[in-house]
Amino acid sequence: MKKKIIIVFILLIAIAIPISNNYQAFAHGGEDHGDEKKQTSGNSLSDEVEVLKETQFLFDIQTTTSSYTDYYNKLKLYGKIMPAINGSAQIIAPQNGFVISLNVGIGESVGKGQVMAVIEQNLNASEQIQISTEKSNADAEYEAAKKEFERLKSIEDIISKKDFQQAQIRYNTAAVNKKVYDNLTSNNSKLITIKSPIDGVVDNFNLAIGQQVKQGDNIFNVFDIKKLKVEAQIFDKDMGKITKDVKFFVECVQQNHATESARLVAFGNVVNPVNQSSQVILEIDNSQGMFKPGQFVNVDVMAQSENKKLVVPTSAITDINGKSVVFIHHEPEVFKVVYVQLGESNSETTVILNGLKENERVVTSGTYQIKSVFMNQ
Repeated sequence: MKKKIIIVFILLIAIAIPISNNYQAFAHGGEDHGDEKKQTSGNSLSDEVEVLKETQFLFDIQTTTSSYTDYYNKLKLYGKIMPAINGSAQIIAPQNGFVISLNVGIGESVGKGQVMAVIEQNLNASEQIQISTEKSNADAEYEAAKKEFERLKSIEDIISKKDFQQAQIRYNTAAVNKKVYDNLTSNNSKLITIKSPIDGVVDNFNLAIGQQVKQGDNIFNVFDIKKLKVEAQIFDKDMGKITKDVKFFVECVQQNHATESARLVAFGNVVNPVNQSSQVILEIDNSQGMFKPGQFVNVDVMAQSENKKLVVPTSAITDINGKSVVFIHHEPEVFKVVYVQLGESNSETTVILNGLKENERVVTSGTYQIKSVFMNQ
């Protein structure tokens, strides 16, 4: 009995003690279900997002292809839209009087020589006496100059050419002055016709029929807005960056309008003593009427590069977790996110240094919607 008890005790001890430390690890098969689940979940993330055709039409998704260009953004200037040279006219009342006819309205287009208003002179007694006196002097000068000219003309072959020319100039001048005062004292001279000196648009004015005007009053302003100029501020250190091989793009601060028709007219010759800046004068084609005098604008100076650079529209650029990305139309209903490294940028285009290839179809409109779907999938 004692022997049986000892044998059973030994067998129980042998069963309770493990043979080796490796036995427990192999019993579990080396599995860690929690960690494997996490790893599998991480590998399931994708850089693509599916958007059905119907949804694309709803989001108004638009795309364009990435391409290479010879130009890049070199400098940004700030300026103001102004009327072009000889593109504005101030019309001044030539005499005291009152308005008897108005033929234009505010904002109306007028042509050169078009009648804008008619003013009837209103001369007081002293002005009438002065005009009468000056007319008498003009008549007397005309008669004297005429007699002298006719006398010298009759002996032209025996007098000096210089004397004859001086007499002729005196006679012509006296005739012009006489005609002016004859018109002032005629019955129709009281009516003064105001005409536009240029083609343009009539600015705001405050005139009414019967209103009194004084000589020298500014009664009309006309602006030719088909061509405008831009006065942009440039600092001395940047002057060397503007060469013959640059292009200018003008963008409104208030609205996103841009034009490629800006051209360099001249550099200002005066330096502002406060900030040591001068002006660059540009001219833009405003036939579409997008710009108005007085607007503030940004001016992007685009320089020609030695090597072509890959560009996309700036509207295609967005960010995910602080990193710049674009979405490319990978398949008919699949969009792919591409992380990119940005270079120079302006309101129209952005240079892509890395991450994108040529002729990739990038999303330019609806980028925010595609991004929202991608982030929520």
